[in-house]
Amino acid sequence: MLASYVNAHCLQVERLPLPGESLCAGARWAEHGGKGFNVGLGAHRLDVQVEMLLPLGADSIAESVLQLLHDEGLDSRWTLKIGKQSGFGVGFVAPNGDNFLAIYPGANALLTAEYVEQTMTALPPIDLVYGQFEIPEAPILAAFRLAREQGTRTMLNPSPWRLPNAELLALTDILVINETEAALLFEQEDTGNLPPEKWLSRLPSWANQCGWRGELLVVTLGEQGCVALTPNVVIHQPAWPIIAIDATGAGDAFSAGLASALLQRLDLEAALKLACACGAWVAGKQGVLQALPTRAEISEFMQAQAKPAAALNTVKYNV
Repeated sequence: MLASYVNAHCLQVERLPLPGESLCAGARWAEHGGKGFNVGLGAHRLDVQVEMLLPLGADSIAESVLQLLHDEGLDSRWTLKIGKQSGFGVGFVAPNGDNFLAIYPGANALLTAEYVEQTMTALPPIDLVYGQFEIPEAPILAAFRLAREQGTRTMLNPSPWRLPNAELLALTDILVINETEAALLFEQEDTGNLPPEKWLSRLPSWANQCGWRGELLVVTLGEQGCVALTPNVVIHQPAWPIIAIDATGAGDAFSAGLASALLQRLDLEAALKLACACGAWVAGKQGVLQALPTRAEISEFMQAQAKPAAALNTVKYNV
């Protein structure tokens, strides 16, 4: 797990502000976070063995993170204290769950390919390498090259968004992007009102045009669920119906659920259903860290919660 850490601070506002506008917040909270940290902890709570290469600063926050890892039963051997300050983030959250975030990377930006190579050499055999873009691209490339040499699957969430270079995309087996990121990757001006059936029909050609040749490409669509592309089919998984409170960590919870399901050898339909359930669970609660579900919690949710709508028909295709 190529993790990242962000000390997250969130403000609850009546609506997201306009440029230059000041708003009065109705509530505030702070917690440990970061995309890589959230996904690693989320997968761990879903009963997956996780080893996190986690960059931290030489500050008091880092000591608190190490204590949290210990309390959660996670191995802290692969944490790195590099630089003065740990990552820091600020978010605004509206009542409907909409949000926007700003991140200062701190120690995350100092992670190098050399750190990754040293760590992966010391690790026992692993089944999946996960990367995300709160760290630089060079260490992800180094990890994915080693993974390819070892026959290990790779999973990438290119968020916060920047276009993955051609080599990184070619080394990625599983790619998870949201609707906005998909529009940028596929060079489509507007996919905001595109219904799932249009995604089913267009995703194969869009993926082919951008050079995608991996095992699985998943586009998350918020309240419309997700669509997933394999080398010969594209399928739709509807979202679990909830009242959204804070969607800040829903994507990270989705990635944790998907990674854990694939590692536990669930079939694709079951994996997507679990991933969507994890995303819905977190979006229906305030904050991220404490909301990330355990295996027992998400199993109970999937049994007791109103079920998703019927999925659209799976589409077979030939590009």
